[in-house]
Amino acid sequence: MKRLIKQIKTLQNLANIDQDSHKQNVKNVSMGRTSSCARLDDAEMHILILKYKKMAPKNQGTQTQLPAQLKMIYSLWGQLHTAGLVNTDSKQACDSFCEKYLKGKTLAQSTRQWHNIIEVLKAWLKRADKKEAANA
Repeated sequence: MKRLIKQIKTLQNLANIDQDSHKQNVKNVSMGRTSSCARLDDAEMHILILKYKKMAPKNQGTQTQLPAQLKMIYSLWGQLHTAGLVNTDSKQACDSFCEKYLKGKTLAQSTRQWHNIIEVLKAWLKRADKKEAANA
């Protein structure tokens, strides 16, 4: 946890983000729950880190790393595409599906719902496997 806070503060400095803007970014990521990055959960910290990495100068060598749950969501979407259940295998298509499921909120705004989305996608895959087994 402290490592993530240190990474946020380092990126905040690299991206030249003043403290007031930082507090507003934290409020946005936490959906108004807090203005302190120390009170963010791990997923929210990772989202803030990604945001700051995008804002930091490109020559700093920072590498974007997605949180594990987000990787799982995109992986399951790819498996659905491979199974022929979705037409487009892209993050944008997955994000669009998730926004509909989340009633207009983005994945970044709904970190607490990531587990639910993973379960929905798993269940979708499982239903497809059962249909395939029944047809065989």
